[in-house]
Amino acid sequence: MAQIDEVKSACARLAGRGWQSLFKRHDLDIAKADLAAELARELVIDRNVPGFEDFTLAGKRGVEPGFPAASLLYHAFASPDVHPTASGDPATSVDAYPTLAELDAIENYIYGLRPFDPASLKNVVIGVFAYEYRPGASTAHGYHADFVFSRTGIARVGTRSEAWDGQRRGFRGDPAGQSGIAVTPARYAAFLAEARRPLAADPIMGRRDERNDPHRTFLFPVHKLFSGKSCVAGATITLGFIEYHRNEKLKRVHSAGGVKVARGFDIEKPPFVRDSKNTNDLVALRRVGASVLVVAQPHDQLVRTAEQKNSVSRKNEFVRFVVPPGTTANRFSSSLQLPTSGVARIAPEFVNIRHRVVQAGTRADVTIDDIQLLPEEKFNGVLKAGRYEAVHFSDDTCDGAVVAVVGGLSGRRQNFPAYSLVAAPDFFPLADQLEVANWVRRDLKNRQEQFAQGAPWPLCEGRRPANLELPRPGAPSRKAFDRNDETVVAVVGPRPLATRTHAPDRKKRFASFLTDAASNEFEPGWDVSLVRDDVGLYYAAYGLGSPFPEDAKLCAALNSFWPAVAPDASRTFHMGLKSTFASPTAIPLTDNELGYHPNHPLVQAGKAQSKPGWDGEFGPFFETLRGKEYVNSASLDRSDYVSNSLRNAFDIRLISWIDATELIRRMQALRACIAALPPKNDRVSDTDLWLVTAETIADWAMEASRADAALVGPGFNYVFVSTSGSEKLAEDVRRRRTRVAKKFDCEISDTMLFWRKDQGAWRRA
Repeated sequence: MAQIDEVKSACARLAGRGWQSLFKRHDLDIAKADLAAELARELVIDRNVPGFEDFTLAGKRGVEPGFPAASLLYHAFASPDVHPTASGDPATSVDAYPTLAELDAIENYIYGLRPFDPASLKNVVIGVFAYEYRPGASTAHGYHADFVFSRTGIARVGTRSEAWDGQRRGFRGDPAGQSGIAVTPARYAAFLAEARRPLAADPIMGRRDERNDPHRTFLFPVHKLFSGKSCVAGATITLGFIEYHRNEKLKRVHSAGGVKVARGFDIEKPPFVRDSKNTNDLVALRRVGASVLVVAQPHDQLVRTAEQKNSVSRKNEFVRFVVPPGTTANRFSSSLQLPTSGVARIAPEFVNIRHRVVQAGTRADVTIDDIQLLPEEKFNGVLKAGRYEAVHFSDDTCDGAVVAVVGGLSGRRQNFPAYSLVAAPDFFPLADQLEVANWVRRDLKNRQEQFAQGAPWPLCEGRRPANLELPRPGAPSRKAFDRNDETVVAVVGPRPLATRTHAPDRKKRFASFLTDAASNEFEPGWDVSLVRDDVGLYYAAYGLGSPFPEDAKLCAALNSFWPAVAPDASRTFHMGLKSTFASPTAIPLTDNELGYHPNHPLVQAGKAQSKPGWDGEFGPFFETLRGKEYVNSASLDRSDYVSNSLRNAFDIRLISWIDATELIRRMQALRACIAALPPKNDRVSDTDLWLVTAETIADWAMEASRADAALVGPGFNYVFVSTSGSEKLAEDVRRRRTRVAKKFDCEISDTMLFWRKDQGAWRRA
């Protein structure tokens, strides 16, 4: 089939779904018999039509040969801001949008109208890139809608198959009408690219390393590769992709972490090491035209008990390890903490040890004791004494490489693979790390006063080589990545086609699999960690917790180490200054998002339904016992995100709608409250106040009871306490009671704040 025929087919399918009417507003008829000629002529483009405000001012045709960003047809079909409705609102039909295969075909057609001339550029290499077409405000240059590229992509694990969301022109982990978490693939394609040092005019996303970046080599894509004669002048191109991925966290617990494995298990075999050679349930490559998806294989649960045939019993058994006795160096809360090498993780940082094997043997006769349910004294004693066997859990996070196999090009060219991360779910898919990082950088106080732990720095600003231990797909005797290649996680873009812009500020409406939406390394990170060899540091996935929910719990509890992917559960566990780890909440989640306990006052009054929060836990709430007021909250030591994962208790839909604007709005409201309440000069990052109640108010004017009639518009109702006395164990051993000393109510809108102490008179801040 000719390339124009694939474009015709896409246009014919979509024309009657609103697209023909939309394009006619720009003088383009996608139903013309001679579609190629129609796409080639100059148009009268109306950039006041919703979604076309950021179409480059250099664009004047339906298709501009070699330039998708200057092609009106591609912009309309690919931009998540364009919808085939008269109002510009999203269409309701799932069939009203182009498929990824149709977008790929249009890309190939546009590039094929201007075949690459091999003599036009020096230092041309082959590179595999994760890439997206984005609205102008989310591009590397910021002037108009365009492609962005990274040699690293981040796919994410889940419990359901991938779900294409036409409205957003991407995949989503929270598809409507489904339960569970859908895997989210990363899309890659092969490009001819320039390998060179960057100039000031070259768009590189995020904060540059001004000192060293001018001396580093970056890859800048110039032409997409696809099979056939129209891709490269004088050549017939063939194209394929191969991958290799590896998960070796369980092996590293023993080989680098020094933990004793139970007798009869081989740490060189699955599930200790799972890779693309010994299992088919880790990742899959899925071709979509000339591009390819890396897709995590979905499983019924995010984590599963690990099994292997034991060489002693010769039976298939749960894999077990011997928990070492507890010391201050090897325990963090109730997790096993493994040794580090400075900032590097030579083994998973944390390992779950709360699932004790009471009776070993085959799966049929084994008994696993969840020790989080033991009485307090016994629970602490078992953890401290160690020397029991705990069960290992497998998850599907991993890292790897994707290589393009290209035939038909004359001469030999360097062929750079992409670094592929398969990471934990992104619970805030509409917020990116870089967006929060930019907010922090607008005022240094945004970092100093907000975050007691972690930072919002995005992975795209990292300058480390990718995992140096990974073999190259198709050539296992070679390494996939080079130590001197420090720009593999960068996000770059083409230079803008026009530097005048018609685009207004916009609201981000899409999820991303590029590195500006992922977290950089530190403690160790949500998406990737740092490891070390005798020469230096590099990225790898095996430094994350085993299994990953063990790490996720601590990231969330310690005021959201990574604000745009890790929810903040600090107030669930009372992680303020009186806690062992001192980490007050930084980005408040609401009571509904943290979960209503059956004994919550609103549940008891019939005003709310009891249900767990995003993580399967219940948030804090007030209760009165014998005339005294307490806060009932979850215990960090007893909470077990692994157990919650086994029950499929994570609910991404409670918070997946939250974008960066909402995160920042909540942070600013929290800071305003802390600044107004006593003591003076208090800060969010080190306050002794515990936020117990957090509710969103759609419009204060609609509230029957409010502090003042002047309080109108959207806002929040926050209730803080200071505490006194020792914690008391609740009837449920997984929860705590803490005595309230003082109580502060805050009612806040976008323009004003009122507060009171212990039900006293309201004061305006």
